[in-house]
Amino acid sequence: MKQYTERIHATRLLGMLNKKDPCICCPQDKYYDAQCFHGYMPWQKNGDEGESACKICMSFIGVMPNESKWCPCNILGRTEAIKLTWLALEAKGYLE
Repeated sequence: MKQYTERIHATRLLGMLNKKDPCICCPQDKYYDAQCFHGYMPWQKNGDEGESACKICMSFIGVMPNESKWCPCNILGRTEAIKLTWLALEAKGYLE
């Protein structure tokens, strides 16, 4: 299984942010579909194989997940989550 890395996450974020409403999307899912919630793409999970996609997503913008709300839009609100995502993409050099 392929490991979900920060680079993959950044590339998929750029695709997700081009969607009509990116706050109902999940960058790690094949069609950015949060309804499938991690069931479609066979990414490696926690443990020896690497970090989970959710942890990479949250740490990318500097937010630690809580048990009931994993997605940045749920924790921060839509405007703040998208703003922090663009700032993180820029700061990490993914917009060049």
